[in-house]
This record gives sequence, structure tokens and C-alpha cells, in this order.
Amino acid sequence: MTAAQSTSLPGAADAPTRSQLLGDIRALADFLHANPDLPISPYGGLDVVFFPPGDDEAQAGQVARVCELLGALPRREGEHYTVERRIGRAAYRVVAIPAEARARYRALMSYADAVRPE
Repeated sequence: MTAAQSTSLPGAADAPTRSQLLGDIRALADFLHANPDLPISPYGGLDVVFFPPGDDEAQAGQVARVCELLGALPRREGEHYTVERRIGRAAYRVVAIPAEARARYRALMSYADAVRPE
């Protein structure tokens, strides 16, 4: 896909927002390159992640569309339905999280304020 092409997937950033993020990523890389004394984890990486909106079927459809764009196959990561393009320790990922998994997570987090470490 060229810079002039667009996917028009629901929930995707508009062109100016996308351009700003890509510029920010380049600026961060340039900054870190220009400051070699700043520590970077030997285990770290960078993931740019898109979480498609909609119900389970709509999210799966968006993962399928990105699979076509990337020429990649989808995969399951637990309950998540994903596709990614990895370049070394950096990746572009699309992650669909089923409604039931999101609901369980929200229920679990509703107890967060009730738990106090001793």
C-alpha cells in the first residue's frame, strides 16, 4: 500500500492524525539515536496497535481486511484474534477482543478499588 492509498476502516485515524503519529515515531527514533547514553531495554520493542471497533463480527472483518492488506494470516492469541507485521522488535498489530472477554475484564476491574495491599 502506498502513502496515497487509504483503507477507510472504521475507527482508523484520519490522514493528519496518522501522519502525526508516524512523524512522532520517526522523531522518537531520531532522538534516541542522537542520545546514545539514554538506556533502552535489551528486551524492549515497539508495537503500533489498532483495536477495531464494533461487535465481534465487525472486528473479525477488519482483521480479515488487514490480513489482505498485509498478505498475512490471522491467528488466535488466547481469545484475541490478531494479525501483525513484525520488523525486528517492532510490529504493526491489529487485535480484535471479543465482547465477552472485554466484559469479563471490565467486571474484574470493577473490584480494583476494593483491593488494598497490606
